[in-house]
Amino acid sequence: MTGVTTPPGNDGGRARGRYAKGERRRAQILATALEVFTEGGFHASSTKEIARRVGVTEPTLFHYFGSKQALLAAVLAARDERAGTGTGTGRLLDAVAANAAEPDLVRLHAVTSAEATDPDHAAHDWFARRYERLRAGLAEELAAAPTAGPAAAPVAGPIAEPAAGRATEQERAAGLGPERLARLLVAAADGLQIQWLLDRESGDPAGIDMADDLRALLDALAGPPSRR
Repeated sequence: MTGVTTPPGNDGGRARGRYAKGERRRAQILATALEVFTEGGFHASSTKEIARRVGVTEPTLFHYFGSKQALLAAVLAARDERAGTGTGTGRLLDAVAANAAEPDLVRLHAVTSAEATDPDHAAHDWFARRYERLRAGLAEELAAAPTAGPAAAPVAGPIAEPAAGRATEQERAAGLGPERLARLLVAAADGLQIQWLLDRESGDPAGIDMADDLRALLDALAGPPSRR
């Protein structure tokens, strides 16, 4: 009796198919978790509801993400991936511009960052590290920027023009060192996103251009060239 012969490479094809199906399911779970977490916040949301909307059992959901905390971490990590991997003002502007197309992510960030001020929250450490990295990148760039004035040398890089001269003599005299200025820029970006959400959901036809407003703030901080 002749046995059935498996065509060469067929096992590999099936494995790739299973992997692709698993990745699609994983993406579906992430999208649904974003939706549920945004609606009710992390604590009030349930993995049972996420699984129900996806159309899988709760054990299947935990096969992809070991816990509710791991699922939240994956959703937040996906947000950062979409925002890019750069540092400094370039990353901040890119992230704010990209967020204009992701209102659910902006809403999740606003809700979860407030909840995460509780040290016991699952995302507390993630947010603390994220803000620390963001402030450090901004402060490093601002500290390296030349003082505004005729002798200021151009800054190399994709964000050279807005970065040049930002750490001016006037700002330093006012006590706005790089670290403090970095904190204020992050606060401005977060505040703009909350105002954007409120305007968007109130039906304001004009709305807020977050990236344009933040860029205007950076330009204002650069100030006019010194005439001394």
